[in-house]
Amino acid sequence: MLFILGITFAMENTSWVVLRYYFGLETPPIPIFLLALFSVFLGVLLAGVGFIFDEWSLKRALREKEREVASLERELRPYRERERGITELGTKESI
Repeated sequence: MLFILGITFAMENTSWVVLRYYFGLETPPIPIFLLALFSVFLGVLLAGVGFIFDEWSLKRALREKEREVASLERELRPYRERERGITELGTKESI
């Protein structure tokens, strides 16, 4: 469906446009549909780069949190073993 819309948009917008920049710079004449298509492509590309950066940042934060959890688990291990020992001692005495 988007392909058909893109084709009909290109067929309806065939006029040529010259973009003028500062200092007398201008582009060669290009069809307006190419300008619109390029703008959409550039927007998708920039959004994709943003999403990739965000994903990379979140993965890094997740790895840091996983290391922190592992460190805390190692820190808790002696206390849990002591608690199991006390629990086992209590059950042996009650028998």
